[in-house]
Amino acid sequence: MIKQLLIFTAVTSMILMVNNPAFGVSPLERAVINDERLVNLSGSTLGEHILVNQQVQITAKITNTQDDDQDFVYIVQIKDENDVVVKLGWISGSLTKYQSFSPSLSWTPNDSGVYFAEIFVWDTLLRQGALTNTATLEIIAS
Repeated sequence: MIKQLLIFTAVTSMILMVNNPAFGVSPLERAVINDERLVNLSGSTLGEHILVNQQVQITAKITNTQDDDQDFVYIVQIKDENDVVVKLGWISGSLTKYQSFSPSLSWTPNDSGVYFAEIFVWDTLLRQGALTNTATLEIIAS
């Protein structure tokens, strides 16, 4: 009887852990961001060196890693070498389960220098719940 009770308790605990949202996907694992890069208007990948007044797209592939749909906001913040924000933009949408999408935002540097594009993927602008870690690109405009 005691052996059956111990087995019942162990199985019940395992079921509760698996079905408990506290043991689900952690907030920063609800989506994956990778393949962040600069592309030109034709979609060809550029290096980190670009020209002043050259329009580029800052893109990354985001993938929903969940069994459920996920709303998202793709945010790009560009800072100059003095840590001053020179551009901020975002695109919002929804990803179905396991769907991937590569949003992009355009930017044209007006001055030469070193810039850093920070890419965030949040659930909403209001709640600001990060779905992934931040990705960063270094951009050198000359």
